[in-house]
Amino acid sequence: MRCYANQVTSKLLNLAVGAAVTATTNGPSYRILPNQADQQTDDIQDFRFVTSLTFSGGATSPTAQVVIQGSVDNVNWMDLASGTQRTAAGTYAEVVESSGVALLPYVRARLVLGGGTAPSVYGTVDVISNGPFQLATT
Repeated sequence: MRCYANQVTSKLLNLAVGAAVTATTNGPSYRILPNQADQQTDDIQDFRFVTSLTFSGGATSPTAQVVIQGSVDNVNWMDLASGTQRTAAGTYAEVVESSGVALLPYVRARLVLGGGTAPSVYGTVDVISNGPFQLATT
């Protein structure tokens, strides 16, 4: 079992109660900077994403899903991992793993909303790892 400790205070996505969104939203992009002095090689450092979303409202099959995206150039983004697509109002916590996929130098969280009328969603996405790292704003 690997031990995960939250090494950063920055969030990939932080949608406060008063700033809930009703449209697909991209969080800010960050550059992942592993600690070079920790004796942990970058290829074995594991990253996971802890999500907490509150979903309400919407009509005609509303949905909400967190997608973790990566980029090599901070311009072209690809999906690396996805959380469970939520289809009912409620508060959901989930750990999203990027197992078997290289994390890429840049990362962001994307909240994908759907349905005839999208739901109202707020929440957070945090990064945890089994080694120290920093998220640098781009």
